[in-house]
Formats: sequence, C-alpha cells, structure tokens
Amino acid sequence: MAVLQSNREKKLKLQDLNSFITCKLCSGYLIKPTTITECLHTFCRSCIVRYLQDRDDNKCPTCSILIHETNPFEMLRSDQTLEDVVYKLVPALQANEEEREREFYMQQSVEERKKINEEPKENGTNAFDSTDYKLASKRVKLSGDEYDSGENFHRDDPQIGVCLERLCDNSVQEQPIRELVRKYIRCSSRLTIAQVKKFLKVKLDLRTADQVEVMCNGEIMGKDHTLEFVYMTRWRIKEGSLLTLQYRPRMDFL
Repeated sequence: MAVLQSNREKKLKLQDLNSFITCKLCSGYLIKPTTITECLHTFCRSCIVRYLQDRDDNKCPTCSILIHETNPFEMLRSDQTLEDVVYKLVPALQANEEEREREFYMQQSVEERKKINEEPKENGTNAFDSTDYKLASKRVKLSGDEYDSGENFHRDDPQIGVCLERLCDNSVQEQPIRELVRKYIRCSSRLTIAQVKKFLKVKLDLRTADQVEVMCNGEIMGKDHTLEFVYMTRWRIKEGSLLTLQYRPRMDFL
C-alpha cells in the first residue's frame, strides 16, 4: 500500500512554483529567460539587458557577483528549456506574449511609414509608397526581437580562435584526408561540432560531413557540443590559449 501511495502523482499548485519561474526584476513570469553564466541566476531578457544598460558596476542583481569587467552581455545565455517549461506551466502566456510582440512590431512599422511619409520627395510625391511599405514590412520579424537584415552571420556572438589539425596515422604512408591549407580560424563560440564538420566537408571536398571525426585532447566530440562548451570542459590547457581540435577519418568499430 505504501508503494502504491509513493507512485501516485503529486499535484502542485502553480503558486508553489512561482519562485522558480518568475523574474526577480519585474516580478512577472520569465519571458525569454536569460541566464548569467557566472552565477546561473535567470531573468527576463529585456529586464537584465535594461538593468545592465542602466548601471556601470556590471554585477548580478541577485548576488552582486561581477559578471564581466567590460562587456557583461557576453556572459548572458538564453535558456530555451526553461522557456518551454514556463509556457507549459502558465496557460495562454505564450499566445499573449506573441500577440504583444506582433502588435509592438506592427506599431513600429506604422510609425516608420508615417515618419517617412512626412518627408516629401523633390517632385512633391511621398517618399514611401505602398510598394515600398510592403517590402519594408517584410523586414519585421513578428515573433523575434529585431529587424532581420540577414547580414549578421553571428558577428555579434563571442568569438573564439580555433586551430584545426589533422590527426595523422603513422601506420600508413598516404593519409586518407589531406591537411587544411589554413588551419587557423576565428568564429562564433556558439558554433557546434556538427557545423565544424560541415566546414571540413567543404574545405576537404568530402562527400558527407560524417566522414570525419572531430576530437579534443583525444576525445571524440559530440555533434551538438558548442565550441564554448568544448573550451570550458575539454580544453584543459592554460586559459587564454588557442583551442586546438583534431580531425581524422571516421573509424567504424565492428
């Protein structure tokens, strides 16, 4: 009987979980949860960004730990898992938030159109006709945070230097995979190992990205590992040194 009772589902009230899914800055439910990597405290993205912009000490609002001496925004990470949990626990929150964003960005688009319409062209016509408005409206991301110019290419991400070295097999005279002409690259620290393998596929003229394995300190890296994760957990060398990854042909063990 005791076993049966222990296996029963325990229902929790939402108010019992509020302390885990609310923002300490606005006291509302977490919208686009963003975590400080130095202390793992989480806030709404807009709340923590506004907080850091308005202050000069670059400290966490909860524990006052120094986030970063010069650029605290580099130490902020979105928490998609927590966002999914919040939306599951709070009915209609996601729909309401998406509607608010849609109204906000549509209003921004209308105000932009109104402002440009007030500036006449030299020939006396409006500088912004209906065709231009339709094209400009496509730039607005109704479910995002900013204009989608399509030209960012992760340049705003924290950057990391990487050395890609071929792992040679001394037992054979001719290596199955050639060495990169330029083995040093600088890229976003949020790149995954899968994307590194795609890069190698292009540079080495391979049929598929799965033909190579990427390793760090002799350990094969998972395809979903980011370079930042590899650097923090696998690259056990002096801090500040260049992250070195080795690549080799994929080895299938029977």
